[in-house]
Amino acid sequence: MKALLLAAMPVVLMDGTTPDLNRWLQIEPAIVAAVECRQALPLHVLDGIAPNAPGSWSLTPARSFTAFGLPVTRIELFIDADGELGASYTAVIEKRSLEQVRKQLKLASKRGRIGQLSADQPSAEVQVSCTVAATGQG
Repeated sequence: MKALLLAAMPVVLMDGTTPDLNRWLQIEPAIVAAVECRQALPLHVLDGIAPNAPGSWSLTPARSFTAFGLPVTRIELFIDADGELGASYTAVIEKRSLEQVRKQLKLASKRGRIGQLSADQPSAEVQVSCTVAATGQG
């Protein structure tokens, strides 16, 4: 029976990349602010969430949410703990074309940003990224 339960669990639960709903609700505002390039994501926000690789997390939200008013299916984070490489915060957007995403970003990009905001479609998924320069760099 235990094996059946484990087989039915999504892989993301087994590899530690999906915070439970309560934990997600705690970190969601900071993650949305980082993806929207409004503020850097402090590393301590991710305490207790296992990285996929050093400084790198792939998070599947515990509930649906939006960034820039767009539905997000997954978050990809890179944060260099030493500050030498900077950080990038990426939201994988669900069910929107690159053109729709860019239009939404143009509307939202009138506010000040902490980094470079971009939208791209490297595969079937559209991604919105905020790239923040390393500490001490312009």
